[in-house]
Amino acid sequence: MGKDPKAQSISSILKAKVELEEALLQIEQLPAFDTDTISFAAHALNNYLTVSFVTVDLIRTTLKDHPDPQIHTWLEALQHVSNLMTHTVSQLVNTSAPGKFQFKFEKVNLPVFVQRGCNYYQRIAERKQIRIAFKKEGEVPPVWADRVAAGAVLDNLLSNAVKYSKPGKEIQVTVSEEPVYGICHVQDEGPGLSLDDQARLFQKGVCLSAVPTGGETSTGYGLAVAKGLIDELGGKISCQSEFGRGSCFSIYLPFYREELHRSKQG
Repeated sequence: MGKDPKAQSISSILKAKVELEEALLQIEQLPAFDTDTISFAAHALNNYLTVSFVTVDLIRTTLKDHPDPQIHTWLEALQHVSNLMTHTVSQLVNTSAPGKFQFKFEKVNLPVFVQRGCNYYQRIAERKQIRIAFKKEGEVPPVWADRVAAGAVLDNLLSNAVKYSKPGKEIQVTVSEEPVYGICHVQDEGPGLSLDDQARLFQKGVCLSAVPTGGETSTGYGLAVAKGLIDELGGKISCQSEFGRGSCFSIYLPFYREELHRSKQG
């Protein structure tokens, strides 16, 4: 004979009460809510999503005359979901601290890599009548890097250069080399950085005194994310600036060395 329905209800309520108390106890033991960590992680995710969005956009441009309509449908879906994820990331309210990045290192043709980034950002820069001028100095050997991470850093520098430049200005992007690094310089004609701003560069959550010229937003996490990624890639990032006379951000990525890296590829 089964239990009385009323007794079953009481039993279920008591069981739920015990489970709720256990859950509340576990919540009390969780780490404190850290808005700084959340904002930093959100900005890092946003940079990666930008690289994904750019890649899909380039593929759509390359395959614009493809005869199979399903190809266009799939690519449009990828672009749409990238937009949705970007929107979601911008509204992050709660998350755990980010784990260690899992990088995929490979040989990267730095001049080609950077030029593609410039080609994409030129379309964005045209909204403000800004020209991005790309130049390669010498025969730059391949660098050893994770393409997505390096792309996120380049995206940040090009985005900032466009964001803080007035309409009609020029951004000069140069790829060169020194003994152990391939280098990308991004020189703008923006407001430059004060000495106080330069002392606070690459710190998380720090908004500098420069103001975007087209109403763009700034979170204060972009350069901190860029530095964190470059450090993980074994490279460097630096800035030379004079207040009122623009800024030049440079990223250094180590060259591919066959004797060290051949066994690590793939």
